[in-house]
Amino acid sequence: MKLRSLELENFRKFRKPIRLDGFADGLNIIIEPNEMGKSTLLEALRAAFFIRHSAKSELVRSYCPFGDDVAPKVGVAFDIGDQHWQLEKQFLKSPHIRLTGNGSRIESDAAEERLQALLGFERGNNRGSDLDTRGVLGLLWVEQATALSAEPPGRVARDEIRAALEGEVGAILGGKKFDRICERIEESYGALRTLRAGKPTGKLAEAEAKLAAARTDVAEAQERVSEYQDSLAELESAQTRKRLIERDLADPEQAERRAKLSDELKLAENAQLRLSTAEARHAEAEATVQTTQAELNRLDDATQRLQAAEQALADARAAVEDHQTEFETVAADEQEKREAAGQARTARAKAEQELQQARRAMVEHNRQVAIERAREHLAEILKLEAALAERRPLAEGVIADERLQKLAALDRAVAEARAVQAAGAITLDIDLVGSASVQIDGVDVASGRREVAKPIEVLVPDIARIGISPPAGARSAEAQLRSAEEAFSTELGELGVASYAAAVTRDQTARAAKQDIAALERQIEMSCPGDPVLELKAGVGPLKALIASLPAAADAGAVPADLSELETAFDGMREAEEIAAAVLDEAQKALRAAEIAHTKLEANHVAATHNAATARTLLDEQADQERSAIDQRLQTAREELGRRAAQLSEAQATVANLDIDRIRRAISNIDVAQRQASEERVQLVARIASLEFLVAREGPKGPPGILAEAVEAEAVAEAEVARWTREADVLALLRDALREAAEDTSRTFLGPVTRRAARYVNRILPECDLTFDETMGLTAIHRNGVEEPCVDLSRGTQEQLAVLTRLAFADLLLETGAPVSLILDDPFVYSDDERLEVMTDILLEASKRMQVILLTCRSKAFRHVVGNRISLDQA
Repeated sequence: MKLRSLELENFRKFRKPIRLDGFADGLNIIIEPNEMGKSTLLEALRAAFFIRHSAKSELVRSYCPFGDDVAPKVGVAFDIGDQHWQLEKQFLKSPHIRLTGNGSRIESDAAEERLQALLGFERGNNRGSDLDTRGVLGLLWVEQATALSAEPPGRVARDEIRAALEGEVGAILGGKKFDRICERIEESYGALRTLRAGKPTGKLAEAEAKLAAARTDVAEAQERVSEYQDSLAELESAQTRKRLIERDLADPEQAERRAKLSDELKLAENAQLRLSTAEARHAEAEATVQTTQAELNRLDDATQRLQAAEQALADARAAVEDHQTEFETVAADEQEKREAAGQARTARAKAEQELQQARRAMVEHNRQVAIERAREHLAEILKLEAALAERRPLAEGVIADERLQKLAALDRAVAEARAVQAAGAITLDIDLVGSASVQIDGVDVASGRREVAKPIEVLVPDIARIGISPPAGARSAEAQLRSAEEAFSTELGELGVASYAAAVTRDQTARAAKQDIAALERQIEMSCPGDPVLELKAGVGPLKALIASLPAAADAGAVPADLSELETAFDGMREAEEIAAAVLDEAQKALRAAEIAHTKLEANHVAATHNAATARTLLDEQADQERSAIDQRLQTAREELGRRAAQLSEAQATVANLDIDRIRRAISNIDVAQRQASEERVQLVARIASLEFLVAREGPKGPPGILAEAVEAEAVAEAEVARWTREADVLALLRDALREAAEDTSRTFLGPVTRRAARYVNRILPECDLTFDETMGLTAIHRNGVEEPCVDLSRGTQEQLAVLTRLAFADLLLETGAPVSLILDDPFVYSDDERLEVMTDILLEASKRMQVILLTCRSKAFRHVVGNRISLDQA
């Protein structure tokens, strides 16, 4: 397979159409800097061949240039054998495909299927294609950084290689027949165990499930036997306990003991009643004593309270009189500070008014100065606009380059036609002597030279008639001259000039006028910078509008007074005002504190007056009772309290001998024991009935018979598991044997590939052997008697081996007629100079058998390589 051209439009970074032509049969090199789109070219080829036109996956949407909603398009011209094909494919919007070649034109899905048949790949999934489905080209078109490890070929490519190997080696192991045998064994093994983890599945899993169920049944039967035996023992125990509880409930000694305790409880309750009565009477007598004592205490408290209230009233009255003088002093100070703050405020307001007036005058002065400056700018602009108006008509005389070139060509054509006519015409020289005359075609002519381009008749009166005929080509030359002159005259008339020189002069004058116009326009634009004082925006229009709206010019006036002096005076006045305000604030705080203290003292005086009046009233009320009568009542109450205390002691002694709580607890314990025994008897009766029903329900077979059946079913299930386990083990053994056999014969089967790859690899790694696995992936190399896994090699060596093994596969497939071409995107990044030279030599040799395309950004590294170089700048 050979690529001939590639076209892109709206594909990632290539928004505008781009076409690459000139791909040669051998080595093609595209050297461009990073970010120029080399990898995009390979991605476009993958899209054209392997991605269906109707796909709308995330990959296909990524083909659109960033931020654009367009339809990516790819066109490829390629050869397969001696047939030429043209492929066009468009994605997303109005998606379509067109495949032309071999005398046919195919579109839509039929074109996709035909493309698959031509290139030997399979349709991918909904997300696009992958390495397994891309076939041989998916193996040989190596995108950036994917050749850094020796990955095995994809499934479709692997099938192609196996078919070629089977034809060359004729071995079963390692070929499709071996794969079918392995697949059948894998299917049989997979029906019994999982392929990866080896866990039971299918019939083996069913047998193990049956065995697990049988073992569960045995365990359940054993549990039932145990429960049956436990139920018999529990039934006998419950019947025994029921008989003992019934004997306890019928015990006569327990009834006699409870009757005796009831009699003791009655005696104790009567004694408790007498104690409660004594306690109530004692409390009543004690309350009488306390009430009488309280009356006596209140009388003494009223006398003391009156004395204290009168003293507090005198103190409050003295405090009010002492604070009055201090309060009047603070109030006078506050009045003085208020007047000073008012004077400072007035002075500050006056200074501020003077400052504002000065500022307004300064603003107006600046505005008048800015207006005058704007008028000057406008006058200058008007002069520039007048000059601009003078040059605009001249600028309209510009003649387009193509018209001027056409006029020059017509001028040359006229000159050339005249030269041709002159070369083919007859020259007639006439020299009249004396009064002689000559007529040409009946018209008198004067002395001189004439060019004769057509037949004429010359008459010399009274002497001769001469006929003159020019050569045959003279007429066509004259016709050509007339045609050229007419065309030239028409063009001059359309342009409105008299000659080609005049046209050139007018064009030059017009172009110079255009340059002058541009310079004047820039000068006008720079003359209108705007003015923040007038809030004037930049531009001629705002300036003219402003000047038109202003009255006639006025003098800006004198510069206002010095603002700095006024601002300094204003700051001083404001500072004095702030000081006066702060002093006034402190004076007002002191006045408020004095007012609060004075108000508090007044309130204390009022409260003291009220307390004294209340204490006097209370003492007057207590004075109505004589103190001697209160003392007598207190003595009588204390004597009654003594008698009640003696009666309370006697009742307490009686109750102490009878423990009523102990008696009640004893009676309660007897009653609780009787209730619990009755409750336990009822529960035992129910449990006995339940156990008797459980034993009767088991029937004649009973749990022991069920256990025997479960044990027998368990043995059958164990035998079934053993049978399927043996079969799975045999299949596993067969799998391992076939795998070992495949490994033993893989060297023979892959011998053609190994030999081809070794020719290349030995040029960079002398005396090195290769090892491939069953997937045709390069796994290790052998040198100096040591096996080295590929993953342990350097990145550069891995990349070189990956490219060389691909070349070996390509050589094998090329011999079978498969469509083969090699594309490498930024190869040999980690190669040293010596290895790089060897690898490029190998690629040059391979390019004699197949088309090779290198995409790289390293111009220095590939400068020595001889090949067909293609540049994106030429696209």
